[in-house]
Amino acid sequence: MSYTEIYKPGQGKYVRIGTLIGMGILMSFGMYWVGYQLLGSMSSLWIRAVSVLVFGAVWAIVALYIVNKPSWAEFMIMTESEMRKVHWPSRQVVINSTKVVIMLTLVLALVLFAVDWGFFNLFSKIGLLSQ
Repeated sequence: MSYTEIYKPGQGKYVRIGTLIGMGILMSFGMYWVGYQLLGSMSSLWIRAVSVLVFGAVWAIVALYIVNKPSWAEFMIMTESEMRKVHWPSRQVVINSTKVVIMLTLVLALVLFAVDWGFFNLFSKIGLLSQ
């Protein structure tokens, strides 16, 4: 397989695109860091511009290599196929589940508060804590 061919084109397309978008976001932060934080006012505008462009080009080549490397591409293809099998809950099920989690968290907080308050009073009565 040559460097210009796409490994198994059409398979795992959405995961590969998402990975490239994520790497593009990281690349933009890296370009900012190289241009303003690393080089900052130490160098001229041309040196910073070239450095940022070189960093971006190298990052883009690495990103394309990663999403096209057979072992990584197989992982992304399998990830997309598994995500297609997932049964996603409806909006109402998510809302009801969230309500249950919030209520149980509040109940647990009240129980822990009561136990803490009880131990505080017990230890104060027997003289282990001074009020």
